[in-house]
Amino acid sequence: MSNNLLELINEHISRDVVTKLAQFLGESPQNTATAVSSAVPSIIAGLVNKGSDSLGLTSIQNILKQHNFEGTVGNLLEEFTGNESISNILRVGSGLLGTVFGNKSEGVANLLAANTGIGKSSATSLLGLLMPVVFGVLSKTLRSNGVSIQNGLAGFLSNQSGFLKSFLPVGLASIIGSASSAKAAPGPIADDPSHNDGKTWTWVLLSLLLASAWGLWNHFNTKAVEPVATVTNAVSTTVSDFFEKTLSNGYALKASKDGVENKLIGFIEDSGRAVDKDLWFNMNGILFETGNAILLPDSKPQVANIAEILKAFPNVKIKIGGYTDNTGNASTNLALSNDRATTVRNAIVALGIDASRIESEGYGSEFPVASNDTDAGRQQNRRIDVRVTAK
Repeated sequence: MSNNLLELINEHISRDVVTKLAQFLGESPQNTATAVSSAVPSIIAGLVNKGSDSLGLTSIQNILKQHNFEGTVGNLLEEFTGNESISNILRVGSGLLGTVFGNKSEGVANLLAANTGIGKSSATSLLGLLMPVVFGVLSKTLRSNGVSIQNGLAGFLSNQSGFLKSFLPVGLASIIGSASSAKAAPGPIADDPSHNDGKTWTWVLLSLLLASAWGLWNHFNTKAVEPVATVTNAVSTTVSDFFEKTLSNGYALKASKDGVENKLIGFIEDSGRAVDKDLWFNMNGILFETGNAILLPDSKPQVANIAEILKAFPNVKIKIGGYTDNTGNASTNLALSNDRATTVRNAIVALGIDASRIESEGYGSEFPVASNDTDAGRQQNRRIDVRVTAK
């Protein structure tokens, strides 16, 4: 029997199953099918991350020992015997959703909705419905392969990472805080000394990640990149090197005086300045792992600030641009820059911003802001920028 959990689950999800799920959720079969294809690997990624530490692994083991989820697979995916049984499965699945994703459940659902076109409540329900199914197939696979829940589960879950890399929705890692990778760009890319060392998809101990990211944040900030166009700072209250402003939605924003938040708000509030397609602001707080589109944890404050700014200015729309240096394969770098821009977009959308308000595009090594002949110049060219497209 295969050890690929994603493959085994997908074998159960026929067109009829998707149609029934769509009817229950009140969504189109096409959007539901797309959502299922993102939801299942996201749940497995959550299990892999949960099982990477002893406490999380113990909670999964206890759940598998205490419940018979294999029957759930039959009820939902084979019989689908009416709303009462579906509601019971959803009730159980909602509890599992909190166990696997914790307080990140809403963010995962929001990302799923933004990427697939289904409603946020439908995304939450779909995750809840699929959660017991994933546990059921996992339980059945362990039993069929003679894998001990107590002694073999950790290894089995860890091995799933290799099967998932090409199927995870972009932006998932920035929500669940792991090294879960979106679809990686093929081939080599330029090494990036200003960011954390590249890692495999498999979970890295959080303490090491945070320590490394903190040091890299300091390093990155010493070489902050100014935007392509010169932008005058907004008139605002500053304390020392910080810009502070209470937005109209009540959010107390605090960021670097020279950061993108100050410049972005200044431009938005200046009624005398029109939208300019050539006016970009550098998002100097965004950090990725080397060679992929995985946001590092220290990117979260700036992502949150941008989301709150958009909430405070509901007419504003933006575009996220991704850029690389000119080292390596041009098509690979273009793909990477696009993936990174999309990751930032999805991370902002996951915080409650309508996806229609944010565009994203990768430009590869086009539009450098410094010479690619030096390490410092190449570092400056590896960046994420944002521009206002409507205000």
